[in-house]
Amino acid sequence: MVWPAVNAAHLFDSHARFQRFRSEAPWRVQVTGRGEAVVLEEWRSHLDVLAMRGLWCSGDRVPPLVEQVARVAAGQGYGRLLSPLVAVGVAPVYERAGLSVHGSIIALRLDRSAWKPEEPHPAPGVRLRQVLADDLPALVRIDAECFDEFWRYDPDRLARYLMEDRLVVAEGPEGPIGYTLATIVRDSGTLGRLAVKPSARNLGTGEALLREALSFLVRTGVGMVSLCTQEENLASRMLYRKVGLTELTGRVVFLMRQTGFAGKRSRE
Repeated sequence: MVWPAVNAAHLFDSHARFQRFRSEAPWRVQVTGRGEAVVLEEWRSHLDVLAMRGLWCSGDRVPPLVEQVARVAAGQGYGRLLSPLVAVGVAPVYERAGLSVHGSIIALRLDRSAWKPEEPHPAPGVRLRQVLADDLPALVRIDAECFDEFWRYDPDRLARYLMEDRLVVAEGPEGPIGYTLATIVRDSGTLGRLAVKPSARNLGTGEALLREALSFLVRTGVGMVSLCTQEENLASRMLYRKVGLTELTGRVVFLMRQTGFAGKRSRE
């Protein structure tokens, strides 16, 4: 029953993967007798945050469903509950459920027909290549340098992306200095990550990684590529616009609330 909504939201690239997700932890898919549903997933393994990847119900039903999900989150040992990405105009509905805005996000898009390919030109001494399993510790370190605790990826998540998606690393004389994550769900591509170590920035590496990832996605035949970045990340927004991505009108936000769980989440 839930799959058509999950499929339309592009949360999983296949019914089989969604079924596997649910079978591994059935509590992550909640359905009410009214036909309402929510899909839940741990946000990051180093945080006590449970994310609502999707919530399907009428606006007046958001507060009681959030209360129900908060109890589920607390029962699983999570201290905080994160909303799906929602339009600013929808945020008051979640605020009535006790959530507060945690971050403002800009969505960008590139239609395949608008892509103007250009050969990536990394800095001298830097080469781009696909990530190997041995690169994972370096990617974890790069993420920790580039992003705060809320946004950085944990080793398990990066290892999963290595198996399921496409990671490309920029490698300098002393090792990896940046990387991209590109994912494809049916006819849509997503740039999930563009990260370059602060000490290696402003040398063209970020643009080279970005162009390489976009070229790959377009070559696979996707109709459009999307990505999200923090509103305050002005340098990245300028780079994305430079290569042809267009910022969508409106803003989307994450909201967060406490669940009432006061203990320490077990990682077993």
